[in-house]
Amino acid sequence: MADNYVYVLDGKAYINLTDKCRNACTFCIRNTGDGVAGTPLWLDNEPASTDVMAAFDALAPFADKEVVFCGYGEPTENLAALKTCAAELKARGYRSRLNTNGLGSLAAGRDISGELTDIDTVSVSLNAGSAQRYYEVTNSAYGLDAFPAVVEFAKACKARGMNTVFTVVDVIGDDEINKCKALCATLGIPLRVRTYIADNYER
Repeated sequence: MADNYVYVLDGKAYINLTDKCRNACTFCIRNTGDGVAGTPLWLDNEPASTDVMAAFDALAPFADKEVVFCGYGEPTENLAALKTCAAELKARGYRSRLNTNGLGSLAAGRDISGELTDIDTVSVSLNAGSAQRYYEVTNSAYGLDAFPAVVEFAKACKARGMNTVFTVVDVIGDDEINKCKALCATLGIPLRVRTYIADNYER
């Protein structure tokens, strides 16, 4: 079966650049299924930008002009393809959003925020209001270093003028959500609370 590098959900194109992720979140849909909305997303081969754009062109046009980098892994794990695709999509008049765990700079060993400026919106999964709780929820490969790296990545994106938001999933509980709200208020970065979808978007 061919790898699915682009899938469509509610009229919007989603780009699946990788299935690698340095987190193993307790609520991740990868724990309960193989894809989204009936589309398998585990990959045998990680795509180059040319593979992605060919898949994109095969499915276009889309009802929504915003394209989302959000697959079965962390998009910044395939940074070269991410940057090239973002630039190409921008040149074609599309808006783009990056759904990220915020660990890209830590993984790369450098601040990558300046390499992502072709992306219109950066949506960073905050997941918790403290380093300890973040690690408990995400089982991050970076341990307690992960949470401050996520915060610093979001701050760097915001400082570059990128539309930056934090998100949390409502399953973390009201107390933790309130801690996240307080943190986001101090950073001047908005927080969006997402409803957990346990059925991988199947309807």
